Amino acid sequence: MRKVVLITGASSGVGLALCRRLLEEDHELHLCLACRNMSKAEAVRTALLASHPTAEVSTVQVDVSSLLSVFQASKELKQRFQRFDYVYLNAGIMPNPQLNIKALFCGLFSRFGNWNLSCVIVTVHLSSSGHHLVMQ
Repeated sequence: MRKVVLITGASSGVGLALCRRLLEEDHELHLCLACRNMSKAEAVRTALLASHPTAEVSTVQVDVSSLLSVFQASKELKQRFQRFDYVYLNAGIMPNPQLNIKALFCGLFSRFGNWNLSCVIVTVHLSSSGHHLVMQ
């Protein structure tokens, strides 16, 4: 049976590198790329399948800064998948190093809060015993 892996933020950076690494180690995985930008997600899906034709790669749209998007994605994922063997919650917001700390707490705190709450929602909504959750 194929292992099923959900990776948020899979269209670039660490998430994309993780997808490539996992497929190098196991060509039979089913990766589900959870991304905000579906055109990027589809391009990554195509590239991953070109280099790993025996893998299964699917996509789902989710913006972790939006609770509505997280709820919609988790509902869709529950309908499409019976289980996830691994969940990598990699998506997030990287503030500019030049950012004013006051602005961070006043303006961006809600984004980080939504991201953290999104992690909890996905965990509670999708988890089942004996499986793994990795937050990066």
